[in-house]
Amino acid sequence: MKTFLILSILIVFVTVSSAGPNKVGWTKPDFRQDQFENDRKECIDSIDKNLVSEAFGKALEECLAKKDYAFKKAEELPSGDKVTTKDIILFIALSPLIIAYGVFLIGRPL
Repeated sequence: MKTFLILSILIVFVTVSSAGPNKVGWTKPDFRQDQFENDRKECIDSIDKNLVSEAFGKALEECLAKKDYAFKKAEELPSGDKVTTKDIILFIALSPLIIAYGVFLIGRPL
């Protein structure tokens, strides 16, 4: 039971670690997350709340653009910021080896 639990935790950890966050969103040359959140809140507060969602989103985009933010898609970001197909294939290929190594280490007497 202990072995199964440790292997399950190892598999979950490796899966979550390799997936990483989806790097799509607003960028700016001197981007800081806390400053972006403050700027976004200011923009939201300045927009008419009675707008339909599509118009509200467009107004928010325009406001952030005035503050020098640009929306970037995953393919426009530097390659180090996104998970590639190569990374996924490498993870799938190495997973059995990681699990086997875990079983080997857990099965050894201390």
